[in-house]
Amino acid sequence: MKVGRELRRRRNELGLSLREVAELTELSTGFLSQLENDQVSPSLASLDRIAQALRIPMYELLSSDNRDPVVRAGARPRQNLGSPELQVELLTNFQHWQMLPFHRCLAVGEKYEAVRIERAREEWMYVLAGIMEIYLRDQQPHVLHPGDSIHFASSRLEAVNSIGDEPLELICMMTPPAY
Repeated sequence: MKVGRELRRRRNELGLSLREVAELTELSTGFLSQLENDQVSPSLASLDRIAQALRIPMYELLSSDNRDPVVRAGARPRQNLGSPELQVELLTNFQHWQMLPFHRCLAVGEKYEAVRIERAREEWMYVLAGIMEIYLRDQQPHVLHPGDSIHFASSRLEAVNSIGDEPLELICMMTPPAY
């Protein structure tokens, strides 16, 4: 695992010395120096302590993904979320990071019954077009119009209905990704 360059870049960005990072992580300056020069590989526990000290998510250190950060409208990757009938257009090339933004359309009158996705913890939806009726456990249905948004615990989602005279178009965010 080669993470040295990214660790050094972030440490310098924060203006921290190796000694300060060593104190924050309870790791030796020698080990941290070797790590920054890719002479040793850290355990996940050590990497987690370093990531916390440098205030960055550990997945950022583990990602050697050099894919293009731009997703063009006509080239969005498609993905099934939880079931074959729930196909979405991803708005990112980084499907395994902590946040998964996607675009979803439902035809006029289409109803989607929620499928439990064990990993997902939070969801956020923004209505671009159409009218959405959304059912969350233990609440009356919410009706959202273009420009409205909703943020909820994923486990509470029961159903989403397109109730307007035009297709429902949503931008959604799920964290962490469902797969």
